[in-house]
Amino acid sequence: MIVSTLKSNSQGSMLILSMLALILWGLTFWYNPNQITLYDHSEHILYNLLFAGKTTFILRQIISLVIISLGAFITNYICISQEIVSKTNYLPAFFYLFIAFSAADNTAIEPILISNIFILPALYFLINSYRQEQALSDFFNTGILMSVASFFYINYVIVFPLSYVAMFILRPFNWREWALLTIGLFTPLYIYDGINYLVNKPILEVFNLTLEKMTHFKQPVLSEYYILFLFVIITLMIFAFFLYITKGIGGKVKTQKSKFVLIWMLFFCLTIPFLEQTTEMILLPCIVPISILLGDYFFSIKKVKIASTLLILLIGSFLIISLHQIGLI
Repeated sequence: MIVSTLKSNSQGSMLILSMLALILWGLTFWYNPNQITLYDHSEHILYNLLFAGKTTFILRQIISLVIISLGAFITNYICISQEIVSKTNYLPAFFYLFIAFSAADNTAIEPILISNIFILPALYFLINSYRQEQALSDFFNTGILMSVASFFYINYVIVFPLSYVAMFILRPFNWREWALLTIGLFTPLYIYDGINYLVNKPILEVFNLTLEKMTHFKQPVLSEYYILFLFVIITLMIFAFFLYITKGIGGKVKTQKSKFVLIWMLFFCLTIPFLEQTTEMILLPCIVPISILLGDYFFSIKKVKIASTLLILLIGSFLIISLHQIGLI
């Protein structure tokens, strides 16, 4: 029933997604801090400046709900407006909420979820450039937004090459577009270094932090309570790619190109878990492409019983994580 509603009924979908967000958010109030892995956020410059250690419990909870809900909304809006999915459906937002709350806690606001508020519009401008005669502003906006996103979550620097790959996929070569994209990427960095110079701080701070982070690869840590959820997501992604291989990646050319961009985004994001050492960061860096591709896959499943069964497996594996966070298991 849920899958059928999310496939077509906009009013019913909004109700389901709103209730789901509130229920998953409500669970975080009961999370046991002893079950949550704490780690340093000092390398995320703007995040550290605005949020680290400067928010009360209630404010953290409210901000977390807002940024997760906003991320889910923007993800679904991009899918519909840019024709990434075959028809209007609200399944990408559904998966975004589950993956986001699987990593949410009540001791800190997750930097990558804040950063997604900038990465998602950057993705929108990239795909929006397709078939436009003049897309200079789109690429400049993409560069600005990606750069700002990296100030909230420094590991998103790895995703920078995606914008150039997407240009190869979506448009013929135009040196002005490449130049404006590059200028957009470096503009926030230039402004930040200028401010550092004026206040007598190291002007290469961002480069040093980035270099230090990018040269320390670690083996991802996997909690036994997260294994089933991770297994279900990976299995569903395998099903989705098998569907693309056997039946094609989409009917429209723009849909095909957009999905290729998302697959490349997934490829770049898969390296980020090797820069972190927390279980939650295995899936979270890939939340955008995974949510969209899984939403598209579930929409393609014709038999409601199959889709519902797969959804129950996902919800059940998520409950294991929640029960552990609450301290019941």
